[in-house]
Amino acid sequence: MGDAGSDPDDWGSASADPESDEWGDQSDGDSSGPADAGAEGESNATAPTDTAETADEPAETEATESTRGSGDDDTTRDVSNEVGADADDPEVPERYVQVDAFDVAEVAAADAGAGAIAVATADGRVSLITSGDRRRVARKDGVIDVAVADRVYVLSGAELEAFSHAGSRVWGVDVPDGQSVDADPDDDRVYVRTGDGEFVVVEGRTGIEAGRFEQPHADVAESPAVAAADGRLAVASWSFLTVLDSTGEQLDEQTLSGAVTDVGLLPGRAVVSLKDGQLVGYEGDDCLWEIDGDVSWLADAGVAALAARVAGSDFAVDADGNRHPLDGVSGTPIAATPSLDLVCTVGSGTATVYAAVGRADESVTVTVESESLRPADPTVVLAFTNEGDRAVEVDATVDADGASVASSTVSATIDAGSTQRRRVSLGPLSADEVTVTAAVGDASTEKVLEVQEETTALHVESVLHGVEDGVLSAAIDVENDGDTSVTGVTVGETTVGTLDPGESERVPLEQDLPSGAVTVRADGVDPLETETTVPATPTGIDIESASKGFLSVTLHNDTPVAVDDQVTVEGVPDDDGSFSMPVSIQANGAYRLALPVASAGERSVTVETSGGRVSERLSLTRCSLLQDDADRGAASRGSSGGSAHRGAATSRSRSTADPQSHRGDSGSVPVSMDRQYPSADPRRGVVFEERLVVANESAEPVEFELRTDDGAYAQRLKVRANGQAVGTRYHVPLESTLSLPRVELDHGGRTVSVPATDLAVEDGELVAMVTWQRADDGDGGELSVNVESDEGTWEVEEAVVGGEPSAPIDARVSPDSPAHVTVATPYTLDGDVAKAFVRAHRVDGGSTEGEVRQINTLVVHESTVDGDSDRVDDLTVAVEPESRVERGFGSVFLSVSNDGSRAVRGVTINADGPHVEKAMYADGDDGETVAPESSIRYLVDLEGVDPGEEVVVNAEIAAGEATTRATVTANADDEAAVASDDWTLDVETDESRLPSRLSTQYE
Repeated sequence: MGDAGSDPDDWGSASADPESDEWGDQSDGDSSGPADAGAEGESNATAPTDTAETADEPAETEATESTRGSGDDDTTRDVSNEVGADADDPEVPERYVQVDAFDVAEVAAADAGAGAIAVATADGRVSLITSGDRRRVARKDGVIDVAVADRVYVLSGAELEAFSHAGSRVWGVDVPDGQSVDADPDDDRVYVRTGDGEFVVVEGRTGIEAGRFEQPHADVAESPAVAAADGRLAVASWSFLTVLDSTGEQLDEQTLSGAVTDVGLLPGRAVVSLKDGQLVGYEGDDCLWEIDGDVSWLADAGVAALAARVAGSDFAVDADGNRHPLDGVSGTPIAATPSLDLVCTVGSGTATVYAAVGRADESVTVTVESESLRPADPTVVLAFTNEGDRAVEVDATVDADGASVASSTVSATIDAGSTQRRRVSLGPLSADEVTVTAAVGDASTEKVLEVQEETTALHVESVLHGVEDGVLSAAIDVENDGDTSVTGVTVGETTVGTLDPGESERVPLEQDLPSGAVTVRADGVDPLETETTVPATPTGIDIESASKGFLSVTLHNDTPVAVDDQVTVEGVPDDDGSFSMPVSIQANGAYRLALPVASAGERSVTVETSGGRVSERLSLTRCSLLQDDADRGAASRGSSGGSAHRGAATSRSRSTADPQSHRGDSGSVPVSMDRQYPSADPRRGVVFEERLVVANESAEPVEFELRTDDGAYAQRLKVRANGQAVGTRYHVPLESTLSLPRVELDHGGRTVSVPATDLAVEDGELVAMVTWQRADDGDGGELSVNVESDEGTWEVEEAVVGGEPSAPIDARVSPDSPAHVTVATPYTLDGDVAKAFVRAHRVDGGSTEGEVRQINTLVVHESTVDGDSDRVDDLTVAVEPESRVERGFGSVFLSVSNDGSRAVRGVTINADGPHVEKAMYADGDDGETVAPESSIRYLVDLEGVDPGEEVVVNAEIAAGEATTRATVTANADDEAAVASDDWTLDVETDESRLPSRLSTQYE
C-alpha cells in the first residue's frame, strides 16, 4: 500500500467539494487524478465447459491374433535376444482382449495415465477411455496436445484447461504459444513447453503456476520429445537426452549416437528411440542396453515396461531391455497406460481399445441369482464377480438336473472389482424343481429352483426427472399386482430381488440421450419394457442480433422434462470472446439470454449445448454507455468477465450497462464509473484502498443515486459539469479472497455499474482483527484484539484507534501461536467501522528485529459482528430425494430454505469433500437473497466412489458474515451406489466467526 496511512493524520477523507456531496471532485483537466493512473482492465473471457458423454457399452469379443515380426535379425548388447525372455514376469500383462472400438477422426493428440487414455481428434473432441467406459470430457477447437493424470489437461490456442475425468472443467490458465503438455501424476506437476524455449510448470490440482525454466538445447530446430514421471522430466532434443527435476535442475544428460524420435521413462531408467530404429536404455549417465529393431513408437511412461512399436509389432520393453509381446493387440498404438492395463491403437479410421486380462482363478466367484423358474421363460441368471485387481476372462460350465441347457459354456471378460451377469436358457422343464450347477475352474455353486405357476404379475411405469448435460435422469417403478411373491426382479442391470404382493420398488437410472426402453425381468413373469424416450437433442437454439447492441439467445425445450445444461456462446463480447453459464429450462419451456456486445461488426457467432449447436454470421452493433460516437467505444468494453486485472500502480473496472435499464426513452446515461486500486495487491490484515471514480460527461451537473449490492452503501450524490467525483473506501481482507460488491449508479431510471470483483489476497505479516465494545462504566471502551502471524514472530505493543493509544498489549505471536487480548481504550466508536493501527516489532532474529512496525487496519463495532443482521439461523438445510450415487457417480441436492419472516441477504453456498467433483447452484439460482418461505437449491456432483466407501460432503452456507456448516454422509453399497434415502445430515451453526473483510463506507 506504499506509505498510505503510515501516519494517523494521513487517514483523512478526500477534499470535499460543495457540488459533489463531500466526495473528492476533479475536473477532466487534472492529469494527476486517479482516473488517469492506470490502464483500463480487459474483460475475461469465460472458457466453454463441455459436458460428459458416455459411449455405448464396450464390445465383448475374443482376442484376435496379431501379426508380429520374428525379430531374428535383432541384435542387442548385454541383453538376451530372445523375445519374451521374462514372459512370466507378473508385472507385464500376458494377454489382451478387445474391449472397445469406435470410429475416430484424425487423431490430433493422445496420452495415458493410470487406468485412463485421452484421445483428442481433429474435430475438437477429447474423449477419456477406461476399461469398459468411454466418455467425452471436452470439445475444443484447435487442440494442440493432451495429458492425463488426476485430471485431463487440454492445451489449445494459448490456454491450458483441466477437466475432471467426469467432464467438468476444473480450471483454465493462459499459456501463450504453448506447444505441448505433459503431466506427472506422481508429482502433481504439469509441464507446458512454449515456443519461446521454456517450460511453464503448473500444479495439476489447482492450476497455480509453480515455476518456469529454460528448455534444454532450445536452439535445436526440431521439437523435442518430452516425458514426465516419478518427479522427473525427460527432454530429448536432436542428439541430446536431458533429465530434469520439477524445478528444472539437471539430473543427467547424455549425447546420443543419433537423432532422437521419442523418449520414455521407467523407474530409474530413461529410454530413447532413434531415427535409425534403435531403442536405447539409460540409467543416469550409463547406457545399459541397445536394441536394433526399427522402433516407430514409444510410450511416455511405464511401471514395469514401456509399450513400443518394434518392426511393425507391439511389445512391452522392460527396464532390462527384454521384449514381451502384447498378445492380442493389433494396430498402430497411440497410447498405453503406465501399468499396460490398457492399450489404444488406430487404423482405417477406427480406434480400438485393448485391456490386459488374466485367466480366471480363485479371484472370480459365480452365483445363481434366480430364485425360481417359469415354463414360459425358463432362464437362469448367473452373476460372475471378479474380486482381483486385473480384468480376467471367464469360461464357466453350466449344468441342470430337471432340464436341458441351451449352452453349457458361458464366457465373459470381467473388469477388476466388477460383476457381470449372464442369462442361460434352459430347455423343457421335466420336474417341479430344477437343480442348476455352475462352475469356474475348480470352484462351483449349486442351487435348487422351484418351477413356478403362471400366477404372478408386475406393473411397470417410468418416471422422467430431467436431463442434465445430455444425460436423462429417470426412475422405474415396479409393483407386484399379483397374489404371490415375485422373485428375481431386475430392472435393466439393477437387481431388485423379491417383491411380495402389493409391494413396489423405485429404481433410479441414467441414460445417455437418445434414451429408450428399459427391460424389467422376473422369475415367472414375461419380460416387460417401459419407455423413457427423450430426443437426443432436447434443446433447440435460436440466435439473433437485437437492438441496442445485444445478442439474443433463446433455448427451447420441447421435451416433457426439465433440461439442465451448460450454454456456451462464442463470438461475444468481442470477435474472439466467449461466454459460458449453466442454464435450467423447464419442461416445454424456453430460456432467453441477452448478451452485451462490446464491438461492432459482422462476425461468426456459435451457441452450443450438449443438445445442440447453432452457428450464424451476424452483424452486431456496439452497445454504448455514453454516446454513440466512435471515440466513446472504450466505455462499452467493460470487465464482463466479472474481475479486474490489476497493474503495478493502479487498475480499473469500467462501468457496464444494465440490459434491463434501457426500457425508457432512447437517451444514454451521461455518467461513467471506474473502480481503481491505487495501492499494491491486497495483503491479509493490511488496509487496501479502493477508489470509485464517477465522471460526468455532460455540460450540466448531474444528480444520481449510488448503491452497492451488499447493502453497505446507498447515497444520493451530485457531480458538477464535466467533472469527476472520487470516493475512497478502505478494506482489510481477512481471508484468501477480497470480494468487492457490484456498485450501481441510477440516473433517471437508467443504470450503469461496475461488476462484483474477487481479488486474490496475499499473506500478510501481522494480522490484527480488532473489535470495539463500550466499557461497563460507559467511559471509553474495550478493544478485543485477535492477532495472528502469517510470517515471523512478533511482540505486540498497543492498538491505536482515532489517534488514541490503547492500554499496553503484552502478546507474543507466531504462525503457530495466535493470541487474543482485551485492552481498554479512551476512544468511543460511534459508527460501525473506523481506522486503526497496531504497533509491534519482530523478535525472530530477522533483519528487521526490534524495528517497530505499524500495521494499518480497521476497528469494527461489536454490533457488526455479534448482531443478528445476518440471521443465518433462519436458514434450514435439507438433502433432497433426488440425491443418489450409481456406479461411483452421482449427485447430492441441498435445499436451503428461509423459515424466517424477513429476507436473508448475502447468502453463499460452497461444498467440498474427497469425492466432490463440481458444485453449483441449481435451477438458475445464485444465492444472494432468500425470500421468506422460499428456498434455493445447490447441486454437488460426485465421482470416484468405491464400493463400501464412506461418502462425505461438507457444505458451508454463509449469510453475510455468519455461517452454517452441514455435513452430508452415506456409505456406498457393494456396487458403489447410495440410495436416495440413505443420506444423513448433520448441521452446525456458528455466528461467532469474524467477517471475511472489514470495510469503511465510501468517503
